[in-house]
Amino acid sequence: MSTFQTKYKNKKFVKERIGLDGHAYQNCAFEGCLIVLEKGETEIHGCTFHNCRLMLLGQALRIAKILQIFIGEKPLKVLDFAEPGIFGGRKLATERTEDTEK
Repeated sequence: MSTFQTKYKNKKFVKERIGLDGHAYQNCAFEGCLIVLEKGETEIHGCTFHNCRLMLLGQALRIAKILQIFIGEKPLKVLDFAEPGIFGGRKLATERTEDTEK
């Protein structure tokens, strides 16, 4: 995880207001929480959310409104292009290695 103000690991949050910005969460459980996101400066890995509500403010809300224009009522699929293997193991044109043998 990157450098964040606070890092939570294996913690359970119940009926709390959780501000995600500036914090990192790993293997945490959230139950009945109000999850607040404004800037998107957070990391979440292996966490579960049950009966939680998401409140978007500021930049996060603006991005959500733009996404809504593109996806309408369709389900949203998020791709992380930095994730290894996102392209099924195929090399992109910029990733090809040149054969220097003659």
